[in-house]
Amino acid sequence: MNFSNFNIKIFHTNDIHGRMLFDKNNESIGISKISYLISKLKSKNKNVLLFDAGDVLHGQTIVNTSKGKSAVKLMNMAGYNYFTPGNHDFNYGFEQLLMLQKDMNFKVLAANVVFLNGKLLFAENDIIKVENKKIGIFGLTTPETAFKTNPKNIKEILFNDPVKIAKEQVKLLKNLNSDIIIALTHLGIDDESIGFRSYDVRDNTEGIDLIIDGHSHSELSKIKQNSNKAIIVSAGAYLENLGSVDISITNNTKKIKAENIPFSNFILTKTDKKVDKLANKIKKKILPLLCKIVGKTKVYLEGKKSAVRTHETNLTKIVTDAVKKKTNAQIVFLNGGGFRASINIGVITMNDVISVLPFGNFIVTKIISGKDIIKMLERGLSKYPAPTGSFPQVAGLNCIFDTNSVANSRVKSVIVENLPIDVNKNYLVATNDFISHGGDGYNMTKNHSEIQKFPQIDEIFAEYIPTISPILGQDETCRISVQNLKN
Repeated sequence: MNFSNFNIKIFHTNDIHGRMLFDKNNESIGISKISYLISKLKSKNKNVLLFDAGDVLHGQTIVNTSKGKSAVKLMNMAGYNYFTPGNHDFNYGFEQLLMLQKDMNFKVLAANVVFLNGKLLFAENDIIKVENKKIGIFGLTTPETAFKTNPKNIKEILFNDPVKIAKEQVKLLKNLNSDIIIALTHLGIDDESIGFRSYDVRDNTEGIDLIIDGHSHSELSKIKQNSNKAIIVSAGAYLENLGSVDISITNNTKKIKAENIPFSNFILTKTDKKVDKLANKIKKKILPLLCKIVGKTKVYLEGKKSAVRTHETNLTKIVTDAVKKKTNAQIVFLNGGGFRASINIGVITMNDVISVLPFGNFIVTKIISGKDIIKMLERGLSKYPAPTGSFPQVAGLNCIFDTNSVANSRVKSVIVENLPIDVNKNYLVATNDFISHGGDGYNMTKNHSEIQKFPQIDEIFAEYIPTISPILGQDETCRISVQNLKN
């Protein structure tokens, strides 16, 4: 690195979702290799920083079993400097996140996350002096956290308008003579998030130089840059890349160069032995659970994000069938965003099960009217064909919807127990506690009475697999059918 005049190098990650370990098959770089690279560079020059843009503390067994503690330990060893929480970092409840903060050797920034009385949960910003330059950094968390974690996890928390807060932060940091201003955000660029996106912050705020973003799992190459505004960077997801940014100032002229360093560049990279030792210690504790074999499959079970957020798959059908059998509900209603991995042909382990369903959601049954069930379907199908976490994965009903109709009037037919759904009749519906509390915008479920609680969905799935093992295939009947009714 050339540090003539002024130059700082920032590495960044986002949406790791607990994938902390090197994984050749799933192309995850792993914290140990990143730690080795960062420590090597920092030993030569202190103008090196490491940021994370959220959704790291939850998602895989290695972090879930400790409620995020193991992730924090590994991030500390890797030398992270700044972190802004993502929606899934609240999955253990905001109280746990505040407890984890006490063990973090890096700073947590979130200027728009406040208690109901307006008090900040975390620091709003920080200024770090590098050589003779001041770098002002502020954090923003998506307001979608209000429904993209279980609402009970953030019941005392508000997520203020990121554009409004960004403007306030830039003014504040400029008044403190910041030479460079960085927004560390978990906002994303998805169209479904319009109003809250990093695009919205960039296009409506003057004075930001760099936005390090997360939430939408976006590759740098997919981001639409605006040459007159801040550069937005993002490293995709799951540690498939490491983001890298060089900021230089020569004769008061700023230059920013950004790239994503792909997994392929790290295959031969050395690892940090201290991180390896800690990771192996953590793995040893959970290995008996992860390695337990629960069944076999002779077909690939599809659970990738792009699939489960747009249509039903053989895997989602099996999981919803498992919930139906366990609860004896008439209808099962889950959200596509709750599915996070596929299962390859061969033996099925508990690690596979937890990878598919990592959020630890409990299943509950509620009595819900036919009228509100239709509203649930309308909500889940409102943005189709855009992939959304709210896309319905169901059992016990068949729905036909029309993509040519406007949102909230797309559902044309619903059949339950071989009869058209009765809007005035009540049905026993099994769902997860995320939807039950209004998650993913399913507010129509909140006020219905809870009948019974059941174990976590991953436990129900694991219990069901042996009863159908080896899995040979799945019913081809469409439960959610697209039909274009207008010519």
